[in-house]
Amino acid sequence: MKKLHTVLCTLVLMTMTFGLASCFDAAENGYRVTVPTFATVTYNEAGKVRLYLDEGRGILDPSSESANINWGGATRAIIKYDLPFITEDDVNMETVRFNSIVRSAAKIDTVPLVDVTGMDEYPSTLGNDTLLGYAFHAYWGYLTMQAFTANNFAFDMTCTYDREEFDGQNLYLNLHYASKSTGTWNYDFIQTASATLPDFLTEPGVMTSDTLNIYMMAPVWYNSARDSAYTDTVLFRIARERLTPPTYNSYGGIY
Repeated sequence: MKKLHTVLCTLVLMTMTFGLASCFDAAENGYRVTVPTFATVTYNEAGKVRLYLDEGRGILDPSSESANINWGGATRAIIKYDLPFITEDDVNMETVRFNSIVRSAAKIDTVPLVDVTGMDEYPSTLGNDTLLGYAFHAYWGYLTMQAFTANNFAFDMTCTYDREEFDGQNLYLNLHYASKSTGTWNYDFIQTASATLPDFLTEPGVMTSDTLNIYMMAPVWYNSARDSAYTDTVLFRIARERLTPPTYNSYGGIY
């Protein structure tokens, strides 16, 4: 049996991940609101960082008051930053660029998606562990996957796709997850990995719609007793102009 969730499920699960306590810092924050989000990290020739925030939160230039963060060439990260004071009603936050304090950042590994076009079976190196649940979203050219597993083991996670199944608007992905008995994952946020969206989506004439529907499927237990499993399906939509990862100067004007 297949169960279809909407993007609302993704947002609820992400909110649960961080917890309400993470939204507010103490008085040394000047009573500003500090929130977590995912971001695509870009660099200029001098190595200066500009962050393209997920969920339409805008484009952030870390201020001089930001924490001393070693970005290490990261392309995706989860950050905590101070929300900007925006007073204009007509501001488009998705593309507005602003300065603010970045309190912390953690790198998210970027993994390749696996093209299985023409294959009769999945490569043996891919995992297929059954999950308690999962969520994903796509922003700024990257797919971000989260697995709910009730453990903090090290893991491998990616997705497969078949180009022959793409009809110009709908992309079908199979999530592959495998726990590792050695090593551990930190408790700061749930097991997460990012991947660039397939390059063929941006080839001329491939996309026939202004919106890409991404369907992700994975084996999920019916309940915590793990007595049986089913294939769950989650849907997320992304505008075609957001399929390509940004560069340092891609979008936005300073606020």
